[in-house]
Amino acid sequence: MRKMKKLCAVGLAALCLAGGMCSVRVAEASENMEKQSCDQMLYSARMWENNGNVYTVYNVNAEGYTSLSGNYMDTIAVYENKIYWRKNNGEEKDPAPIIRMNLDGSGQEVLAEDAHPSTFLCIDEGFIYYTAADEKGNQKSRRINLDTGENQEALPYRFRAGNENFWFSTSLDNGMWYCSEPGYRNIRSMSGVNGLRLGALDHKLYYMVQGEDSLYTTCSFDVHTSETEILLRNQKAKSIVSGTGLYYKQENNGYTTLYRKDLRTSEETSYDLGEFHLYMGGGFYELEDKICFTQFRPESMNDNAELWELDTHTGQKRLIGQWYNSNAVNAAKEP
Repeated sequence: MRKMKKLCAVGLAALCLAGGMCSVRVAEASENMEKQSCDQMLYSARMWENNGNVYTVYNVNAEGYTSLSGNYMDTIAVYENKIYWRKNNGEEKDPAPIIRMNLDGSGQEVLAEDAHPSTFLCIDEGFIYYTAADEKGNQKSRRINLDTGENQEALPYRFRAGNENFWFSTSLDNGMWYCSEPGYRNIRSMSGVNGLRLGALDHKLYYMVQGEDSLYTTCSFDVHTSETEILLRNQKAKSIVSGTGLYYKQENNGYTTLYRKDLRTSEETSYDLGEFHLYMGGGFYELEDKICFTQFRPESMNDNAELWELDTHTGQKRLIGQWYNSNAVNAAKEP
């Protein structure tokens, strides 16, 4: 049914052209279809921007943001005007629920109760795929039919990153990397990839390898050519891929400069953050005209984790959220 809806929309545009429909109406139809596609978030993350508002699981109390749970360990995906929320109960191995709800958080419906508490959700053609876990931590791949609610076994892979064309996964059997079309179709191995995944853009997977000298190398793997390219070498701090940008930092006497390299155009931009110890281990999101990132301040005790927003046009920062993180001391020590 979902495929038919998409085909009918394309067919309608073709019929209108044949019947002499003005180009303005066709353009409007195309624009509406493109907007509907952009409104989806088929791979779970912790922030989603829609119509000027940012929906997030972080404990944010700021204009322009809607906090859905306040738990930074949760994750969300968005499909056909519904949010799919993998709720984290705070335990690394205990199974977690997957909840479907409206954009404002109302109408919550539990779809599954056995999701692994630190894995991603991904959606394709009316199915949500997830990694299930039992009380002992044993993992299996599952999928739920979003029309019928039927929970089915899926191929034994764990989703790591992806887009509308490619999924990048690791095998639940041996941990090796694989690439496929969405839904684990036409899956094949990725020889030579071994590291910490950063993200996916177009036909490339971005990942990071730490050497024996503790320095990081950032690489990409091209699905079309099976070639690996080194993008950054000898970095003391981790790098981050978010949106279409590769981010890395440099610190000098307590002052931090954040760098962004556009992964499509190679254009480079820098942002002066001042006396700010930017955390590069996560909690970093590129939005339309702003970047959100994390700083840990163990001396603050109860509110030792801070989420900041950077306006990419003005360079101004503002604090948008604070909460307690039990790992703040260790996180603050990371370069």
